[in-house]
Amino acid sequence: MVLPPRNAPTVLIVEDDAALAENLFSSLEADGFVPDIAYDGSMAIEAIDHQRFDLIVLDIGLPHVDGWTVLRHLRTELGLSTPVLILTARQEIEDKRIGFNLGADDYQTKPFSLEEISLRLHALLRRSRASQADPILRCGALTYALATQQVCLDDTELRLPRKSLQILEALMRQPGRIVSRTELEQILWPDETPASDALRSHMHVLRKTLAAHGFEGLETLSGSGWKMTVPPLRQSPPEA
Repeated sequence: MVLPPRNAPTVLIVEDDAALAENLFSSLEADGFVPDIAYDGSMAIEAIDHQRFDLIVLDIGLPHVDGWTVLRHLRTELGLSTPVLILTARQEIEDKRIGFNLGADDYQTKPFSLEEISLRLHALLRRSRASQADPILRCGALTYALATQQVCLDDTELRLPRKSLQILEALMRQPGRIVSRTELEQILWPDETPASDALRSHMHVLRKTLAAHGFEGLETLSGSGWKMTVPPLRQSPPEA
């Protein structure tokens, strides 16, 4: 038995077609990855809840729980930035838009070449490892590059003052987690006691800027705090 190289990248293959999943498993294993398989969405969620993978290959049309739910769980509930390659028969631009808005890193339609999948995963892995030294926080289409303090929504850069950036970082580090008023005040004013309405003022600036650019994922939970979530997709108006 040939053991994989030390620190070989782990890949979770989420695919309900057993033959296809096994072909992917064999191909990626031969190319130096350490693959695992989940045959439905429930298995995938259980796997990512209990193990950290370097990469995920994700089908969308899965039994029990679909791929969109798996991706939303990974990004919003767990707050993980694990690179995700969507591998699906769905070729419509709307499906691609949904995937990227939910936090997918790449999108490949079926049929495909096994070699191309390996090449795409290697590229995602390189980008992921590079970003660990220069992290980028993500919540749907919203990104925050910590090193440059650049906030972007899709391709549009957002300008925010320093304390609004500090609030944004705290919320984006773990999307879906409630961040309390006390926690935010300790981040913004670690050595002083702020005025009673100081946090509200900075939060207003952040919320107003995000909303002006169409991002509605900043939620207020009365009596608890705030959290960042991937906002629901807006439905396209029906054609006349």
